[in-house]
Amino acid sequence: MRLGVIGDIHLCFDEVDVRQLDEEGYDAILVVGDLAAYSIKGGLGIAKLIASLSTPTFVMPGNHDAAHVGQMAAEVLEADALIPLLNLGQEQREADLAEALRPATLAGYSRHALPDGGRGVEMIAGRPHSAGGPRLAFRPHLEARFGVEDLEDSVRTLSALIDESDAEELIFFAHNGPHGLGQKRDDIWGCDFRKEEGDFGDLDLERAIEHARRRGKRVRAVVAGHMHHALRGGGHRRWQLEKDGTLYLNAARVPRIFQRAGRTLRHHVELRLEDDRAHAREVLRSE
Repeated sequence: MRLGVIGDIHLCFDEVDVRQLDEEGYDAILVVGDLAAYSIKGGLGIAKLIASLSTPTFVMPGNHDAAHVGQMAAEVLEADALIPLLNLGQEQREADLAEALRPATLAGYSRHALPDGGRGVEMIAGRPHSAGGPRLAFRPHLEARFGVEDLEDSVRTLSALIDESDAEELIFFAHNGPHGLGQKRDDIWGCDFRKEEGDFGDLDLERAIEHARRRGKRVRAVVAGHMHHALRGGGHRRWQLEKDGTLYLNAARVPRIFQRAGRTLRHHVELRLEDDRAHAREVLRSE
């Protein structure tokens, strides 16, 4: 099975990407989120472009999606008194995003069969709108939409999805990756914007993966983004890691469309699942 993985878009997606991605012949395309930058309207425009893909496509909403600037600022500043007020209207904004994406699928706390030629691999979509770290971002929306009030609720919700699956093999699909893969700024989901560095992965996703393994599932890959490859202060983070038979993939090369040696290049990642292991490679296509 071959999957195309698109990292945080932040408005860097157009008709050329649609054509090139369909040309690749992937079984499915996974978009790890942040279609928008700081404009809801901009995100909806990107969603309509994604909807024109012929390849089956799944989109995980990031912390920039279906949210306005005030919401994002309140989450970053941990302004708990303002967050419920600024959340008003998010359910409708997310519904508008889902409608703009159709026939692509807006994922989140959901389970999806993949077009894998009968291998029986299923995809577990993690917590939507994650902003990384130990906080439950956009809590009022998650509570209203999914009944998730805290990280323990999130773990229970993800564990229930895993228990419902008859598949022996799973892929996890999220906006931010799991906790437990490194404390340094250049680790795959390490924190590069605090002097003390630290692990900025999601604790609930880590525990969900552990739950899947306890249930005897083979976790083939974990696909996410959010923590950009280019680090604050210079350097680049590790973007893939294999551990305990699972390939962890951070596709967030930002910006994903860029200039090099006078050429416009477009980034995505090819994820290939073979019988023995999963493989990932960066793909750079020119116009």
